Amino acid sequence: MDHTTLSSIPRLIAQVLTTYDVDPHSIFADADINIADFKDNKSRITMEKMTRLWQLSVEATDNTELGLVAASFFQPSYIRGLGFAWMASANLEEGLRLFVKNGQMLNTALKIELVESEDDLLIQPQAILTTEQQKKAHPCAIQLGMAFFPKMFSLVASKNIPATNVYFNFPIQDSLKVYEDYFQCPIVENSSFVGISFSKKLLKEALPTHDPELVELNAMAVKKYISEMNNGEISNKVINVITGLLPSGCPSEEVIAHKLFMSKRTLQRKLNKEGQAYFTLLNSVRLTLAKQHLTMTKMPITEIAYQLGYSSPSTFARAFKKQLDLSPIEYRNKNI
Repeated sequence: MDHTTLSSIPRLIAQVLTTYDVDPHSIFADADINIADFKDNKSRITMEKMTRLWQLSVEATDNTELGLVAASFFQPSYIRGLGFAWMASANLEEGLRLFVKNGQMLNTALKIELVESEDDLLIQPQAILTTEQQKKAHPCAIQLGMAFFPKMFSLVASKNIPATNVYFNFPIQDSLKVYEDYFQCPIVENSSFVGISFSKKLLKEALPTHDPELVELNAMAVKKYISEMNNGEISNKVINVITGLLPSGCPSEEVIAHKLFMSKRTLQRKLNKEGQAYFTLLNSVRLTLAKQHLTMTKMPITEIAYQLGYSSPSTFARAFKKQLDLSPIEYRNKNI
């Protein structure tokens, strides 16, 4: 499987290149990336091409810290609905956890772990790559990955949110001042891991722009994008129909097939071709929506059960616990 990143990241690099009076079209052409594809904000670029793009951009600008420069240009719109949901979150940590949960939208090669200490929260990316693939990761991509967080936090909070420590797994001694000027905190080089930590107290401060309805709307847009990214055409259509019908009761496979103007057997054959099954998709939609309702709304669990098409709250609770080994109320208490 080729891992990919959202096209907004190379678009950000193109913006940086123009500030150096470098024509991004020639650089992108050498990296085998078509800038015209960026008109479709859903397009994605392979990580192999991204590594090549970073290398060519560094050579063209003669700046080995280009990832830090790119981070300074970052805006929430570059991560689509995730950025807008973050801005509407109750606090920075809530937005961060939503980002971590849906990080594959930005980059399928990474997952992020949050490690809590007494005072700090460490954001630690974990590569879903082979050792050889990890060695090929460009330092500028790592720079941007770390520098993105203080930039995003400051934009959302409308004030400086400094990191407490930043960790890089490569040497930076020759450019240490550049890193210190950007992060304004202790920098650890040649670390065994990559990460950045922040004060939990700062991350839990209430945001003046909090709007739970906007959080939920943008979270749903993110879910839709990820569904389209992970599923085939028919699977995505089935997910959309299921989502619309659930509040009226659990739709049968026959009903879904009828809504899509095909027979049940044809639907099964097409889903099978995409490596999917109807009940797998149904359970996935229910679980995703349940998590969102439990963590992003104050909707009573009884109402959530009926919104998801369950015949009773107890049936919902049993199904939920079977998948996550937590009851709905336990999950809500753990994630709010």
